[in-house]
Amino acid sequence: MVRRWRGTLTQPFAVKLFDGRKIFNVYVTRTVVGIWNAHPRFATRTVLVKNNDVDSAFSLLNRLMDAEGLLKIIRRTQYYQKPYMQRNQLSIEASSAIFNEDMNRKMQFLMRKNRPDAFPGQITS
Repeated sequence: MVRRWRGTLTQPFAVKLFDGRKIFNVYVTRTVVGIWNAHPRFATRTVLVKNNDVDSAFSLLNRLMDAEGLLKIIRRTQYYQKPYMQRNQLSIEASSAIFNEDMNRKMQFLMRKNRPDAFPGQITS
């Protein structure tokens, strides 16, 4: 069975970063461009340093950035990628998404509670 990936490759930000958006004010109309156009979650991140422990605060900041996917974006856009490499990367991401979707579906099937046999295909005594 040939599977096609039904999902979409989305931009990691909810709002495109560098598209301008117009702000209408009573006094002036201006276009905001840059990082401030992003979702507030990605625009500002503050980590408090407790007891001058900068290392733990920095590791917490790295963990938050990794959870939001920013480190992946930084690594991916740090150097120029030739177009064929970008296509290969998109193909790998699409195939892994298909695989993960199928695996999650299989795991959900196996973890159902209302089966007559708790371990299908396994001989239990």
